[in-house]
Amino acid sequence: MKRPRSIRARLITLYVVSLSLIFVCFGGYTYLGFKQYLLRSLQQTLLRRAHQIASTILAEMPEKGEAYVSSEIQARYAPELNERIMRITDISGRIIYASKNAGELSQPPRVSFGESEIETYPVRREETTPDKEHLQVVGIGYRLSNGARYVVEVGAPENDLFDALDGLLLTLLLGFPIFIGVTSIGAYILLGRALRPVDEIVHSAERITLQNLSRRLPVSATGDEVERLSLALNRMIQRLDEAFQVTSRFSADASHELRTPLTIMRGELEALLKEGRFTEEQTQQIESILEEAERLTQIVEGLLTISRLDAGETQVSKDPLDLSELVSTTVEQMKPLAEDKSLSIVCETSRDVMVEVNEVRLRQVVVNLLDNAIKYTPEGGKITVRIKAAPHRAILEVTDNGIGISGEALPHVFDRFYRSAQVEARKARGTGLGLSMVQSIVEAHGGKVTVESCESQGSTFWVELPRLELHMARKLNLITSSSE
Repeated sequence: MKRPRSIRARLITLYVVSLSLIFVCFGGYTYLGFKQYLLRSLQQTLLRRAHQIASTILAEMPEKGEAYVSSEIQARYAPELNERIMRITDISGRIIYASKNAGELSQPPRVSFGESEIETYPVRREETTPDKEHLQVVGIGYRLSNGARYVVEVGAPENDLFDALDGLLLTLLLGFPIFIGVTSIGAYILLGRALRPVDEIVHSAERITLQNLSRRLPVSATGDEVERLSLALNRMIQRLDEAFQVTSRFSADASHELRTPLTIMRGELEALLKEGRFTEEQTQQIESILEEAERLTQIVEGLLTISRLDAGETQVSKDPLDLSELVSTTVEQMKPLAEDKSLSIVCETSRDVMVEVNEVRLRQVVVNLLDNAIKYTPEGGKITVRIKAAPHRAILEVTDNGIGISGEALPHVFDRFYRSAQVEARKARGTGLGLSMVQSIVEAHGGKVTVESCESQGSTFWVELPRLELHMARKLNLITSSSE
């Protein structure tokens, strides 16, 4: 599946594409406009030169003759040296004067003569020489005082015009990638600054858990949509925090209130059993009720523990300790239960794997994992407990070769009160809170718990906790000792 692009990437792409289209349109408009400007300028220059020749030189031809016209044009304008083409013809097409390069011109144009001396509307045309050179030619009609009519044509090559256009095109082509590169970098920087509050909101939101719902997202006082989003999310988190606090208090209060009557019920039932005044059937019923009362007591204790963990109990009571030592002593305490089922427990530990935890709660984690392994491993099975040291992490691994967990049940093993079909079929005793409690304790310590299992082949649970470096542990122990 293709990963969707970020908002920053989409905005930069849209920004760059938009600017590219604007640049291309502006460049095309500039190129065409500059071409028309150069063309009009060249035509205006040629038209002025034609007017000058007609009004200053051709006008004196009746008095000074045609030779005067030729010599005067060569002397004043030197058309061959200035890359200009000049030609004067009469109305019949006879050439009065033609520069040496005028042979490249076509037939003189038809010019309409009005009452004025100089025709107001010149004839403009573009011609191509045999050498594929483009010429711009302007022709005007001129009426002498004796009534004779002539056509004055002035032309020039468009080389300079195309050279200027080629220079502009090259500038645009070279400037385009530079422009796009600069705008892309600028867009990346500007969008990075604009979206920085969003990144801060994301990072802060990822750090908010059930244990720190009192934290709030940063609010940038910009008055824009990001500020309104931060405020709205903070109000939502506050409502969630209030709802969670109400739920946690209810669970804790209900669990706490149920402990006393359950304790009284168990005491009364145990006292009745000791009296021995009941029939065998009645005794069995009382024992069954007592078992259910004990199970209910375990549920209540589990809910109370989870409520306290959700409320952040472990955040105020953590001490540095050696994880290997805690696990080893707990395994020794659990061995009698394993021996009753002919199970073997192997404990492999590493030295100086220090963690900063609540010892009572972490011992509950080890006890619950071992209790599950003993409970769901058949007689003659094996349970292996390992302590490993990884960079910045301490790892507890509990492996058994028991009944395992089905693929359908595996994603739900840490859900509260969840009991798989395998467990129900075996009628195993339990509350469905053990693994949920393990997860709550581990997460309250900043760690995580994972499981890997295959049905009928066993299960492996991994508990990862932040590892405390040895020198830090010694320093904390020293501080604790001095404070005492």
